[in-house]
Amino acid sequence: MVMLSEDVHIEGQDASFLLGSLFSQDSGVKPRAVYRNLSPAELYEKALKFEPGTHVVSSGALATTSGKKTGRSPKDKRVVREDEFEKDVWWGKYSPNYDMDDRTFLANREAAVDFLNTVDRVYVVDGFANWDPELRFKVRIITSRAYHALFMHNMLIRPTREELQAFGEPDFVVYNGGAFPANKYNNFMTSSTSIDISLKHREMVILGTQYAGEMKKGVFTLMHYYMPKRGVLSLHSGCNMGPAGDVTLFFGLSGTGKTTLSTDAKRPLIGDDEHCWGPNGVFNIEGGCYAKAIKLKRSSEPDIYDAIRFGTVLENVQFDPVTREVDYDDGSVTENTRASYPIHYIRNAKIPCIGGHPRNIILLCCDAFGVLPPVSKLTMEQAMYHFISGYTAKVAGTEDGITEPEATFSACFGGAFLMWHPMKYAAMLAEKMQQHGTHAWLVNTGWTGGKYGVGQRMSIAHTRAIIDAIHSGELEAAEYTETPIFHLKVPSSCTGVPPAALHPEAAWTDKAEFSATLAKLGRMFLKNFEHFHDGDAFVGEAMCSRIMSGGPLLPPGEEAEPAAAAVDMKTLKQQQPQVANGSACNGCAATSAC
Repeated sequence: MVMLSEDVHIEGQDASFLLGSLFSQDSGVKPRAVYRNLSPAELYEKALKFEPGTHVVSSGALATTSGKKTGRSPKDKRVVREDEFEKDVWWGKYSPNYDMDDRTFLANREAAVDFLNTVDRVYVVDGFANWDPELRFKVRIITSRAYHALFMHNMLIRPTREELQAFGEPDFVVYNGGAFPANKYNNFMTSSTSIDISLKHREMVILGTQYAGEMKKGVFTLMHYYMPKRGVLSLHSGCNMGPAGDVTLFFGLSGTGKTTLSTDAKRPLIGDDEHCWGPNGVFNIEGGCYAKAIKLKRSSEPDIYDAIRFGTVLENVQFDPVTREVDYDDGSVTENTRASYPIHYIRNAKIPCIGGHPRNIILLCCDAFGVLPPVSKLTMEQAMYHFISGYTAKVAGTEDGITEPEATFSACFGGAFLMWHPMKYAAMLAEKMQQHGTHAWLVNTGWTGGKYGVGQRMSIAHTRAIIDAIHSGELEAAEYTETPIFHLKVPSSCTGVPPAALHPEAAWTDKAEFSATLAKLGRMFLKNFEHFHDGDAFVGEAMCSRIMSGGPLLPPGEEAEPAAAAVDMKTLKQQQPQVANGSACNGCAATSAC
């Protein structure tokens, strides 16, 4: 039995579950008042009473603000270098994992805990990650904001009353002291924001940011380490399932159509963002969805629009002060407005969120250069290469200073969250595809007939017809021709798509410009792949060479750097300068997109 010290004041709930935890005894957590796993209604009351700027909008959702930070802070993420785990984690110039030492982690944990001990009340959310019961992780969130508690109530898998009573020790604890700044003068700090993960302590500390997405992605990052250790592949993807039980995984960065295409009335949704592929098939990591709300319309995203109701958290949106109608077109606070809701708010969700082994994997890109075909069938080597590349393109007008299409790469379509080297995940993907006969496809939802500003966007009707043809098996049986440079296999026909639309070169009036643009994009892919020159340490030189063989092959003399296209891994490593850990991260150019 745990004896409560006299300086601990409990405001209506028994805190013995928390104070008796080995995590709490080690960290010194002794809050003044504890509220555990409150219902959404109770959290509404707390947020409205104690958190200025919180309102109920006309749909019944809780609208709130995340303060100064309206998105993740990937350059402030730290992973503790620890002897037991150091050899597994991907470090270096292009890795998203900036290192810190154990002493600094404990100092930041103490700052967060001291803050949580001094506020009037804290909220604890105990829940699960992973729908596969054999692979569940028990996660505990400790935070000072009711908004954060409601967010994680939505995003974690909610325990039943019996499961909560038997919850016991968590597997991982998040100390969210985000309303309190980090000491930017401490070692390894670059600002007053710090998001720190220790695999040894099985803890995460948040300081200097109240953006709720840091908690969600912290749990995802944790799964990106522990799941591969157990032979389970963690994936940043959407997932749905057909009437016959056939599962499809959708990968894609922002603007590629991942959410739109994975939401299909004919195919129940397993999840929209985070999944694992294990020995029994795929399963969702989360219990909820975290959808972008900017420019949201019922006509284009009816399932998401209708999911915004009582229990949903709306972040950083603007609304009419009288009617409380939300203006989803208003991005004056941020373009990254968000909605968090339980997955069962999606009418077509599959509960429990599990499925069989994928039949198809669809890698989505929005090629604003207009040279990639709308669909192509990938070899195993190409699937690994394009999975690691995680390509899409920004277009003029999306960001200040962009006047031409700009290639964007995010390793494994979620580079900011990787713990192992990208080739580790790609090799696991190929192994599982081989084992289960899974097909891989590259689907371009970008431009045709010319680059952005000259050509036009791919027809959504054509893209949906392509997805339907993948699911029906039509494209698997089609005849194919091969493209230059990327050597992609393009079907000669697809129901619902004009044959000419399948071949981008046919839509270009200037064939020489098409060839030059295609070669230019190929050089961008090769240049990006230099970031992964150290993959042999994780998968071996043979697998490295196999993965690299799936990339573009430029004619002699047209390579951006002669060594980049065909050099073996050992030679490429000799050409790369050694870079100290903690240097600027270029490993995920699309951190805001994923």
